[in-house]
Amino acid sequence: MSSTGRPGPAAGPQRPPHVLMAGVAGFTEATLLFLVALVSFTFSPQAGLLGLFGVLYLTLTAGCLWGAVSVLRGRSARPLLAASAVTGVVALAGLVVGLLQGGGVAFLPALLLLLAVGAVVLLLQAPSREWFAAHRDR
Repeated sequence: MSSTGRPGPAAGPQRPPHVLMAGVAGFTEATLLFLVALVSFTFSPQAGLLGLFGVLYLTLTAGCLWGAVSVLRGRSARPLLAASAVTGVVALAGLVVGLLQGGGVAFLPALLLLLAVGAVVLLLQAPSREWFAAHRDR
């Protein structure tokens, strides 16, 4: 503690901006997935299949939240990597289905794909890997 009562600098290496941005991307993914899940559950009485998609989106929401918290705490990048990879595949499938149906590129799947790929790329960068390796050694 410093004389002002505020905590001093951290004892370990400082979190790289790559990790911070990946955590923010994970929280943003989780928020968007949660909104999609709510919409899916809202319209599931009309089409039962939407209820299954709602469960999938809620599961991905939980994975992204868990991963983002894990990343920001410096524990592990694996949960966010896995959740973002699955989110990216689901978003890519949504884009392909939208294009095949003649609807063009939909904004939400494109945004989810961008966030998912961004989180994965940021976590696979050397500064992120080195930071997690240093945290594992403690």
